[in-house]
Amino acid sequence: MIDREFRNLVCRDYCHRQSHRQSLKRSFLLAMGLAMIFAAGTVAAGGRSERTVPDRPLVVASFTVLEDLVRSVAGEDVQVKTIVPAGAELHEWELTPRNFADLEEAHLFLYNGYQIETWLPQAQRILPASVPRVAVAEETGVETIPVMLGDLAGDADPHLWMDPRIAVRYLEVIRDQLIALDGENASNYTARAAEAIQSMNDLYREISEKLAPIPPERRNLVSSEAAFLYFARAFSLDHDGIWGSNSEEEGTPQQLARIIDIIRRDEIGTVFYESTISDRYVRSVADETGAAVAGPLYVDSLGTGESGVTSYAAMMRANANLLLQELEK
Repeated sequence: MIDREFRNLVCRDYCHRQSHRQSLKRSFLLAMGLAMIFAAGTVAAGGRSERTVPDRPLVVASFTVLEDLVRSVAGEDVQVKTIVPAGAELHEWELTPRNFADLEEAHLFLYNGYQIETWLPQAQRILPASVPRVAVAEETGVETIPVMLGDLAGDADPHLWMDPRIAVRYLEVIRDQLIALDGENASNYTARAAEAIQSMNDLYREISEKLAPIPPERRNLVSSEAAFLYFARAFSLDHDGIWGSNSEEEGTPQQLARIIDIIRRDEIGTVFYESTISDRYVRSVADETGAAVAGPLYVDSLGTGESGVTSYAAMMRANANLLLQELEK
């Protein structure tokens, strides 16, 4: 059981986080309003936007991991932009004026699906009616794993891309959508997709071999969000999280109590945090249990430039290297 002092600390942290989120949301809405007023003034004054209609089709991807997969097939034949930038939280993103402009000019919109893009309804309203919008994960036809806990328990977990074998199916869907959009370059998309699929299969074998030395009793991946279900299944790890999805409330006393009991029961030595969310709750759990803290792991976003984690392959290798380092010892 958590003592009264720790429970009070958790409650203060949780309340502070909720207050901070509301403050950020108010600031964002104010900034958006000012930006829209400025844009309206520019038009009224006879000004014109610096953005022009692209000479190549514009494909907009919902987040950086998907964007990188699209680029590996698209090459230079189309322009590719993303909604949620590197390092930002995919689940909780709020659309910006730049996002609005990109969506209005898009020829194809690719998103993951399975409710991970909570901002999707707003994006759908902005997109021109003629623009195809494709839920790539849902189009793969892969059987999903249910979210393991929380308000969304039982729903399809959306993080399918964390298994490279399923990422191959993403590449196939992307290839087919690009061919439908731009048939003149079909042979280019087919060739690049074949190369990317081969690299993805090689990556799966590489990571399997890298993680093989971790002994069975230490193959526990505990993170903030339980977002590694597909990764854990692919590489024979046991997985749990403080909460089930970043789309729900995070760091509640009940969530923390549950994972603390599990860590103590199973004598888990390390708890991991992810790149797009605070490590405060992982550190609270570690303080209470004596577990080590390690991170970041990457799941909902690639890293920023200085991290070096700027591609899908780099993301998966960074995760594997950190897990081997922390779990093998």
